[in-house]
Amino acid sequence: MKLRKLLAASSLLLAAGAFAADPGVSDGSIKIGVHAALTGVASFVGQGGKVGIDTAVAEINAHGGVNGRKLEIVYVDDRGAPDGGVSAVRRLIDDDQVFMVFGAGPSASTVSVVPLFQQNGVPYYVSFASDPRVLEKFIPNIYSGATVPQKDAIGTYASFLARELKAKKVAMMVCDQPHCTSSAPILKGLLEKDGVSVTQVAYNSGDTDFTGQVAQVKGASPDAIFIFGLAPDEGRIVPRLKRGGLDKPIVTDVSGSDLTVLRMGGAAAEGYYTFWFGGPQFYDDNTGAMGKFHASIKANKIEQPANMPNLYTLMAYSDVYVVAEAMRKAGKDLTRAAFMKSLDTNIQGFVAGPPSWAQAAAIGSPRTFSASNHQGTSSATPVVAKGGSFKPAR
Repeated sequence: MKLRKLLAASSLLLAAGAFAADPGVSDGSIKIGVHAALTGVASFVGQGGKVGIDTAVAEINAHGGVNGRKLEIVYVDDRGAPDGGVSAVRRLIDDDQVFMVFGAGPSASTVSVVPLFQQNGVPYYVSFASDPRVLEKFIPNIYSGATVPQKDAIGTYASFLARELKAKKVAMMVCDQPHCTSSAPILKGLLEKDGVSVTQVAYNSGDTDFTGQVAQVKGASPDAIFIFGLAPDEGRIVPRLKRGGLDKPIVTDVSGSDLTVLRMGGAAAEGYYTFWFGGPQFYDDNTGAMGKFHASIKANKIEQPANMPNLYTLMAYSDVYVVAEAMRKAGKDLTRAAFMKSLDTNIQGFVAGPPSWAQAAAIGSPRTFSASNHQGTSSATPVVAKGGSFKPAR
């Protein structure tokens, strides 16, 4: 009898020990690490993402958390820099002992940490970074959520330029950010296959004087101008091109679908094209689900820096719910392995909302993962700036 009790007690201890082997999970909380560009040239990315994360977490925790556990967020500033990403991730995993890492940094601070996650096996959910190298090699613990990776978006860009705008000569302005420098050669190659000649013009993210670049673009006599950059860069460049007398169609990468470009460009931003992947409503809409989203930010008293919310607010908000849904479906005995298996099997066209997440605003594009495909979003739609907002281009 005593032996049976001893064996039963030992089994319980072993089971408890096996469950406790994954850091960041306690009876009452799940600790999620977030590396984000809270300072630096890409701070609007991290700060916007933080508003979305904080809003989703406030909603989830106010309604009981995930299977009875509250979400606990640990932020580390990666400065939008490669070395900042590495130091942030090491701190989150080694010092803060988080369950998983949510990537809310730009490509510069994301690509640099991919080798770390390849080695450590910790779940890494990337919300923003679109650099092709994030998913270039399939790594079982790395997922890409809201963003459309450039390898897919570039095909849409090329088709729009060559077939919709019927451009034969394109001037392509390319900033020094990794998602730009890695994507430009791919777009150039696709355009040239379609018989389009490409003149590439370089600039540095954060530049304010584009006199030389505008002269280069003019000298190319393009039928269309394409810009790779961050939203603030594009917000400065678009009006500068127009003031320089260039009246050809201007097209940006998906970064240009942030309202920052419209706010900075003002009337001069009217008519430029970009690409949207945020779902059926634009984020300046105050009706329906998007209106509910804006109301929640205010109701939860989420701190908002200037010009927030932005595109990254929407992306992060919807991705937190993807993570929470996968945790919910993984069950009470949450492990990293169970969480990743749940992402692979349970996230199929997922958008938060009733019945499981009645408090959530059903915004963003549907996310889908499988055991062999960790790219959650795969398409972007061309839009045009009209009247201070975006409208479908087709």
